[in-house]
Amino acid sequence: MTAALGLDDLTPKSPRMPGRLFLMVALTFGTIYLSSSFGSPLSLFLIQAKWIPLGMLGLTTLYLLYRRPSPAFPLTMAVPLIALFMVAALNSWTSPNIGFSLLSMVTVGGTIMVGYFTSKLIVATDSRRHFFELLANLCRIMVVVTALFVIAGMNLGRGSGLSAWAENPNTLGMMLAPGMVIFLAGCIERRPGWPFWHAFFFIIGFYLIWATNSRASVIWIGMGLAAFWLYRRGPGFSVVLVMAALIVGIGWWYPIKQAAIGILGLEWNPRDYGISPLSGREEVWRVGWNLFWERPILGYGLGTSMDLIRTESYRFIRHQGLHFHSSYIMTMVELGLAGLVALLSALVLTLGQALGHAGRTRVLPRENWPLTALPFAMVVGGMGHAMFESWLIAAGNVNMLLFWTCVWMIHHQSQVKIRALLRREEAAPMHPNVYQPAR
Repeated sequence: MTAALGLDDLTPKSPRMPGRLFLMVALTFGTIYLSSSFGSPLSLFLIQAKWIPLGMLGLTTLYLLYRRPSPAFPLTMAVPLIALFMVAALNSWTSPNIGFSLLSMVTVGGTIMVGYFTSKLIVATDSRRHFFELLANLCRIMVVVTALFVIAGMNLGRGSGLSAWAENPNTLGMMLAPGMVIFLAGCIERRPGWPFWHAFFFIIGFYLIWATNSRASVIWIGMGLAAFWLYRRGPGFSVVLVMAALIVGIGWWYPIKQAAIGILGLEWNPRDYGISPLSGREEVWRVGWNLFWERPILGYGLGTSMDLIRTESYRFIRHQGLHFHSSYIMTMVELGLAGLVALLSALVLTLGQALGHAGRTRVLPRENWPLTALPFAMVVGGMGHAMFESWLIAAGNVNMLLFWTCVWMIHHQSQVKIRALLRREEAAPMHPNVYQPAR
């Protein structure tokens, strides 16, 4: 039976990343996290210097991939991504800031490509677990440091809520959220030491996120947890759930829309001063919607949000900052409907690939399937968080590299022949998931 299914034994631990890859991943993510600390001379320097380790990570992965068998480029992603950057290139010449739009296109495209090569090498060397363990350790360090700031009663950042050492509470929350999803995977697996290394740090980390009042980060964790459940249920159950949601949405669209408008405060007016369920986001969202209709097809140009919001800032009562606080509204304004459709197409294709892959990995036991589901949980959680923060195609953001690495990992790991540990006493004859093209 096992031979007919193409299943072999699976040892519970995957190999470590190649030393040079581990060093560059740790340096790149560490530098990105440090650059998000409160405005010290070091963080101001790292905001610019972080592009150096990012570029070195790209070169290192290219070098290590040379003549190494690795997953092929997922052709399903070619059309939407080519369309996305064609739109970015076309509208850069009509952008209010042509130079910055071109620079944004290069940095965003470069970050997505570094994520692609990083994912490709991680899957080729079967070091996914080690990659996520590294990210979990970085999160544990941030949890400990933040807890020390809480104990000392120090809050260096701006805005209400806990910011500790970070620039503001939302930034701290979004740095901690991906680690919480990794801890959830560890709790599901229940590997040795999970009560301390995963459950304990999840509880403390979630409390800290709650103290930041970063509700979008809570959404990331909640949607990540739901993604594990959907992944385990398989594609058939997911399709039924989506169809049920569409039936409800179509049948009760008007009352749902009216309820959402009321809850989100989108009909807010000056009489409601001080009442802002979205901390002023609804103000900048209305501005973004109006700007979108002025250039609905191609938008204003990648990276133009700050200049556009600065021009419209006199309209704001509660909103602060120079971001749209929604990746999707930002994409609508900067790249128009064409860019938004291209971005959403790439993400929908990725989710479909993950759910299709879930059908093959449902045979994996509890000790192993969460690792395969983890990139899917990261992407789903990130997409939910991105409804309230602008970072999916903002290369300077702390989580963009991680998000696109997980996007590519979904496509890359689906090309690997799955080996499952069936609960029996036979010795494992070979290492799991060493890259082999799917047959």
